Amino acid sequence: MTPFSNDGTIRQEDIQSRNIARQRIAEAIAKEAQRTGLLVTIAIDQVAKNRLHKSVDNLWNDIQMDGQLKAIRLKADRNVSDYPGFSGWLNGQRIRIEHAQKTRLADSMNTRIYQRRFANTVGFRPAFA
Repeated sequence: MTPFSNDGTIRQEDIQSRNIARQRIAEAIAKEAQRTGLLVTIAIDQVAKNRLHKSVDNLWNDIQMDGQLKAIRLKADRNVSDYPGFSGWLNGQRIRIEHAQKTRLADSMNTRIYQRRFANTVGFRPAFA
């Protein structure tokens, strides 16, 4: 086995640069998850105070428009563009983050909708309990 890869570069340098890219992508994913969680927490707080009256999808779109979150996503996208083998991993993590945070938003909003719907009900008991 030669120290060179099929495209003529040094194999060890390829492995090292791929590991650096993997590390940077992992850091960007962690920052993206942290920032998204913070923004969702702020949105949930606003919903609890009855300041936001939007659907989950509209709130999610607003969260995705955050400037810092866009910068973090762009950094990860740049690293993935150099190493397209990591694109599936990045997309999978983003889907996981989206699902988890949308579930948090939906759960908090469903509680508020339920409380608003039955706010004037006194002595409510379910029929089949």
